Amino acid sequence: MEKLKKYLVVAAMALTLVGIFAAHILLPDGEFSSAERRKLAQLPELTMEDVFSGDYFDDLEEYLLDQFPLRDGFRRLKANFQYKVLGLQDNNDLYYADGHLSKLDYPLKPTQAQLAIDKFNAIIAGHPQMNKAYYSLIPDKNYFLAEANGYPAMDYAALLQQAEGIHAEYIDIFPCLTIDDYYATDSHWRQEKIGKVAQKLAHAMTGIIDDVSDYTAESRDGFRGVYHGQSALSLPGETMTILRSDVTDAAKVFSVEQNKEIGVYNWDDFNNLDPYDVYLSGAEALLTIENPLQSNGRHLILFRDSFGSSITPLLMEYYSRITVVDIRYMASSLLDEYVDFTDADVLFLYCTSMFNAGATLK
Repeated sequence: MEKLKKYLVVAAMALTLVGIFAAHILLPDGEFSSAERRKLAQLPELTMEDVFSGDYFDDLEEYLLDQFPLRDGFRRLKANFQYKVLGLQDNNDLYYADGHLSKLDYPLKPTQAQLAIDKFNAIIAGHPQMNKAYYSLIPDKNYFLAEANGYPAMDYAALLQQAEGIHAEYIDIFPCLTIDDYYATDSHWRQEKIGKVAQKLAHAMTGIIDDVSDYTAESRDGFRGVYHGQSALSLPGETMTILRSDVTDAAKVFSVEQNKEIGVYNWDDFNNLDPYDVYLSGAEALLTIENPLQSNGRHLILFRDSFGSSITPLLMEYYSRITVVDIRYMASSLLDEYVDFTDADVLFLYCTSMFNAGATLK
C-alpha cells in the first residue's frame, strides 16, 4: 500500500509537470499584464553571442516566469502565503497597513531630488516675464503609513529642507491631508477629498477666499488602483468620484499631444489599464484649458505629475486659463514654443515620491 502511494505521488507530480509544460507550449503568450500594468517578457531570440554571454538564459528565465500558466493565481497564492503564513511585512516592496496598500520608497535620494530642484529653478530663471512662481509638495502615502506601522520611510523633513532651494514661494498642503484622502489600493488622492487643498493653493496664489463652486458628485464602483494588481491580494474595489460644476462643464480642454479637444472628465477611460485616466485623460504632455465663466484674465501654468490630473478641475474656477505641463513627457527646452509665461502664475506641484526620481523630468 505504501508503495502504491509513492507511485501515485510520483505520477501526480509527473502529470502536473507535463500539464504545465503542455499549457506553456499550447497557450499563446501574453503581451501585457493588466494586473501589474506592464509588458510581459517575450521569447528571446536565440543567438550564439547571447548564449555565450549568458544574456539569453537570463532573458529566457524572465520569459518563462512572465508566461507561466495560471501566473496570476500563483501570484495571489504567493502573496497570501507570505503575508498570512510567513508573516512577512511586505511583498515586492508593497505592504498593507491601516486598510491601505502602499509601496516602500526609501531612503531619500538627495541627488535625484536636486535634479528636480535644478530643473524647476532653470525654468523659473528662464522666464522672468511670469507673474510669480510657487511650489508645493504632495505627501505620498508612506508619509502617513510607513513609520507609524514599523516600515522605513524617506526623510521628509530633509526633503522639505532641500526643497527650500527652489526659487519660488512654498505652499504647505501637508496639514490639509490625511491617509483617508487617498485611495486604499492606489497611490493617488481622491478628488472629492482635496477641495481644501485646492482652496489653500488658490488662496496663496490669487488671494481669493470666496466660497468655491457647488459641485455635483458622480461616482463609479469597481476602481482598483495600481497597487491592487501589483500586490496580487484579493481586495475589494473602491468608489471613484468626479466633481462636476458649471465651470468644469463649460471648460474647453485642448490636448496638444492628441491635437484635439478632450473632456475634463471621461468615464470611458474608467476601463483603461489606469482608471485614473478619467481625470483629464491621464498622462498628457501639454493641455490648455479655457474657462469662459471666469473673466479675471488670470493664467496659471501648472507643472505637475499624475496627481495634477484630479486637482486641476478644482482650480479652474480661479483662472481664465490654465496650462498644464508634464515635463516627464515633454522636454522643458520646448516650453517657449508652446507656453506663454507672460504675467502667469507658475505652480510646481509634485508628489514627494517624484523627488526620488528627479531624472525622469526632461
